Amino acid sequence: MPRWTENTADQNHMDTISSHIPVGDIVHIVLKDGTILEGVFRRMSIENNGGEGGWKFRGECEIETRHHTRHVLDYLDIRSASSVWNDPVSAEYQRLGLITLDHRNPT
Repeated sequence: MPRWTENTADQNHMDTISSHIPVGDIVHIVLKDGTILEGVFRRMSIENNGGEGGWKFRGECEIETRHHTRHVLDYLDIRSASSVWNDPVSAEYQRLGLITLDHRNPT
């Protein structure tokens, strides 16, 4: 379960990270402890406490790596996130059965 924000800096961090995570993409994530993960974005969840006792937020996302390992990541643990989607990378993830690319031409 993700942690609740404790202060304005945490809230600003969650806002920044949530705007940089490329939803529905192949993502490169660096955690604050230096761990680097790459995988297919699977889901996200962001919640608030309804303002009871002062506004607090928490959030998490889930990615699935090339090895079919799923990682649930607390937004407060993420240092940075970016897209690594390109043709060779997406082709590899399709070959591994992690995504399906539709190459039909629109009419």
